[in-house]
Amino acid sequence: MRILFMGTPEYAVAALKMLCEKHEVIGVVTRADKPNKRGNKIQFSPVKEFALAKGIPVFQPENLNDDGVFEALSDLNPELSVVVAYGMIVPDRLINMPRHGTINIHGSLLPRYRGAAPMQYSVLNGDSEAGVSIMYITRELDAGDVILQKSIPVGADETFGELHDRLSVLGAEALEEAIGLIESGNVNAVPQDGSRATFAPAISKEECVIDWSLPAQQVHNRIRGLSPIPCANTHFSDGKLLKVYRSEIVRCAPNGVSGESAAAGSDITGFDFAGADCGTVIGVIRKKGAVIKCGTDAVCITSAKPEGKKELPGFELINGHYLKVGDRLI
Repeated sequence: MRILFMGTPEYAVAALKMLCEKHEVIGVVTRADKPNKRGNKIQFSPVKEFALAKGIPVFQPENLNDDGVFEALSDLNPELSVVVAYGMIVPDRLINMPRHGTINIHGSLLPRYRGAAPMQYSVLNGDSEAGVSIMYITRELDAGDVILQKSIPVGADETFGELHDRLSVLGAEALEEAIGLIESGNVNAVPQDGSRATFAPAISKEECVIDWSLPAQQVHNRIRGLSPIPCANTHFSDGKLLKVYRSEIVRCAPNGVSGESAAAGSDITGFDFAGADCGTVIGVIRKKGAVIKCGTDAVCITSAKPEGKKELPGFELINGHYLKVGDRLI
């Protein structure tokens, strides 16, 4: 099948790779190039880099409503358009241009988590299951009829980054199956129940700040749900930033660590749970890191990055004197 592909980040590359192996990708539409973090070199999107390596024509329009853009893409005569994390709203005339329309890989089990950050919210909310939906694109955000869905379990300590990589592969598999249904004329797309829709908007800077007064499970979910980007953060008492990448839950009794945690083999010292404020370092787990009191129970920071430094294992935050028992994160 002749396919026009629209996508930008690394997440979209697995799907594009599959399409190149199984179909004829006649063009790739991706976002405009941008400077790297230092601003001295133009950075191509991962999708553009892959397309150029395969010799596929690349289009980077600033305005998809432009008549010239429509004519150039129409001249390619695509049978189907596939959109994966492109990053711009596709106008109706481009959606309807191919004979088989335009489909999208969305990183959730729709109608749950419509919006820009479905995978993050799956982890932030502590879901035990996540997945992908292949749907027809419509004008309303992520509201199109669903061709098929695939799901996978989410690990209790799995980060957004780890889930992202697994869903990228799962999405490519689901896309291949969906295109097979389209080619054979056996699509039975199911309308979404809008009354069950939930939303996953882009993560704000404010949502990245750790609230240590929340229960440990919620703090742990926030840390892993924002790791490695945009990353949950807190501050040392002197105001310097600490980005937290990984954590573990520590169950605490009112007067210290619970038998459950102790039985797990952790070498824990220095606990004073009852008298400490939330955010306080109430102890240390040897070879793991500092234990921080939460609204209920505690978390052990097992990987973090102090301001101006590299990411460190949790125990190096202790060995490097970044944190000690009695310190408070704010």
